[in-house]
Amino acid sequence: MTRSANAGTADGSTVAGVFGVVTDAQTYRNVLYLILAFPLGLVYYVVLLFGLTLGIGLSILVVGLGVLLGTVIGSRYIAAFERRLANRLLETAIAEPDDVEPDGDGVVAVVQAYLGAASTWKGLAFAMLKFWLGVLAFVLLVSFLGVGIELSVLPLAPDGLFNVQVANWRVAESFETTTQRALAVPTGLLLVLVSLHVLNAAARINAAIASSLLGAGDDRTQGRNDGQSDSE
Repeated sequence: MTRSANAGTADGSTVAGVFGVVTDAQTYRNVLYLILAFPLGLVYYVVLLFGLTLGIGLSILVVGLGVLLGTVIGSRYIAAFERRLANRLLETAIAEPDDVEPDGDGVVAVVQAYLGAASTWKGLAFAMLKFWLGVLAFVLLVSFLGVGIELSVLPLAPDGLFNVQVANWRVAESFETTTQRALAVPTGLLLVLVSLHVLNAAARINAAIASSLLGAGDDRTQGRNDGQSDSE
């Protein structure tokens, strides 16, 4: 009896592990974070690349140094926003770094403190890396979730709900008859389920990277099931 009960419990846990992502609110917060990753990463990349390039190009002039310093130090605002975003959507508990310690009260001392803080450079690295993380997130969203949803609703949207195209394959155009579209639905639903697991894994990777580069140095990706507020 005990062995049967244990087997039943294990089976139930397996089923919950496979299908639980569908009803888990955290899954959809993860998906939202990944959806935002590409547009945010693109904006960061363009702004920072422009600022750094312009600053370096004009570095022989005072204005160039100002642009360069402004870009580097300004990236801390991006890092702060990303820290809050990760804490809100990825269930991390990333504390704000406290390694900016000016030796004096002057502007020069403050600038030196910012430039000497590891958090400045790690935040800048994360902001630049965000673009590539966003590209990966976009590919996963389209290739897995987008295709899965497209297949799942083919009987209702024969021409395609999102007109998803992967490489040269237009999903909706591959299913020409009503029967083919109906048969595509189970495949689509399965792909949606798989995609949620894949996207959750991608979100966990993003959370680990954010914790490593945006935190105080000793942070780890943590769950916040106790309902505590952000560590900002």
